[in-house]
Amino acid sequence: MQPALRYQLAHLDRTLLALLNERARLLSQVDLNDPGRKAMVEDLLRRHGGPFDASSLTSLFEVIDLGCQDRDAIRASGASQ
Repeated sequence: MQPALRYQLAHLDRTLLALLNERARLLSQVDLNDPGRKAMVEDLLRRHGGPFDASSLTSLFEVIDLGCQDRDAIRASGASQ
């Protein structure tokens, strides 16, 4: 892999991780089952024009949300001990 390409990918990976952490922080302040939030994500995916198909991205958002739920469950169980 070319060094410039490796650098660009590493930069994007760091940026993605920072954005995912920010999304998780914001999700911790809302109900994950809020139908309005789900509709907003579905609308976003219907209108995206990238190379990923919407079903793959839907799965990705579900995994991200599940990770946030798992984190909240771990916090809650630790807080009750």
